[in-house]
Amino acid sequence: MTVRRWALLAALLGASNAASAQQRSAADVAPALQPAVSAYRTGDRAAAETAFRALVPGNADAEAWLGAVLLDRGADREALRLIQRAADAGSAEGAHRLALIYADGLAGVARDEAKAAVLFEKAAVTGHVRAQINLGILYLSGRGVPRDLAQARAWLEKAAASDDPQALYTLGRALSESMGQAAADPVRAADLYRRAAEKGHMLAALRYGLALADGAGVKQDLVAAQRWLTQAQQRGIPEAALALGDMAARTPASRDKAANEKVVKAALAWYEIAAAGGVPSAQFKVANAYFAGVGVARDPAQALLWYTRAAQQGLPQAQHAVGIMLTGGVAGAKDPVEGYKWLLLAERGGHPDTRVVREKAAEQISATDRQRAEALAQSFVATLERPIDGSGVGPASASTPPNR
Repeated sequence: MTVRRWALLAALLGASNAASAQQRSAADVAPALQPAVSAYRTGDRAAAETAFRALVPGNADAEAWLGAVLLDRGADREALRLIQRAADAGSAEGAHRLALIYADGLAGVARDEAKAAVLFEKAAVTGHVRAQINLGILYLSGRGVPRDLAQARAWLEKAAASDDPQALYTLGRALSESMGQAAADPVRAADLYRRAAEKGHMLAALRYGLALADGAGVKQDLVAAQRWLTQAQQRGIPEAALALGDMAARTPASRDKAANEKVVKAALAWYEIAAAGGVPSAQFKVANAYFAGVGVARDPAQALLWYTRAAQQGLPQAQHAVGIMLTGGVAGAKDPVEGYKWLLLAERGGHPDTRVVREKAAEQISATDRQRAEALAQSFVATLERPIDGSGVGPASASTPPNR
């Protein structure tokens, strides 16, 4: 392999984020509710509302579901009244729906994840699968409750007994981690990802493909890995394109220069798909390619555009690169204040090489400019282009799939 290709691949290989899809089955609710819930989950909210209204008299669960429909169309006051009344009547669905409201701060209610955890548990002890999943997620992430991997796994085990694909996937995530005496179990995690993927859960397909590619908890099988990752990519998971790019980039070099260049271009093509889909680490890799002129014509301005997109999402290595380019005027005019801002953010984000660069940059700008840059860094809020993870709580929130 040429030194040039090694340099590119060293910069391009990295980790991926994830996204998820909503399960549409209504098998987790009482038979009388299934047609209405199925209509709701497939997006026919008008039909769902009509069906739920017909069921509401004497049915607190239907009242909770009707509240969910109304919440989706912005009728917050009536939605909250119905969901609260259903919860007060002892409906597990009502408690679950009210927990979702507190978890995300919906319907004018202040966000209160501790209260959400109490409500999720109230529903979870009755066997409500999605409440069990959401409670497990809160314990897994330490939101509203102390982070407790053992408790997370216990609730997710209960949910996974139903064979729900989201439960299988989230339990796999919990078993991929370790904390205290709770050791990771990559073998079982991989099996759970497989089971969820076979049921159509594309985040699980991504995770199973990664496990097959790395031989993590399952025998390495690059052909099968590519098949699962391709399926996930085709069904809306751009992180799978990132993984496919990484697989291509790891292809052993040959003595055939043209073959090596073909491999680099194949990897870059996958990275470009992932980058366009909003994956920050893929954006960083595409920027590296444009900056180095490997696989594409060298174009520092294009590199800066991709670095900036990743930097805006909070990727420290991209922030470091943008900071260097702007303070040095690499892609055009210098912007020392903006550049220093990005170096501050990269350093705060833990980039190991930024401190030395920032200190040198500080010597080149005035105290006033440094103060301006520090104020900009202080007010910076990362803006994600896509969800950061698919094992979260909440109905259609910015960061999570709905565990409806």
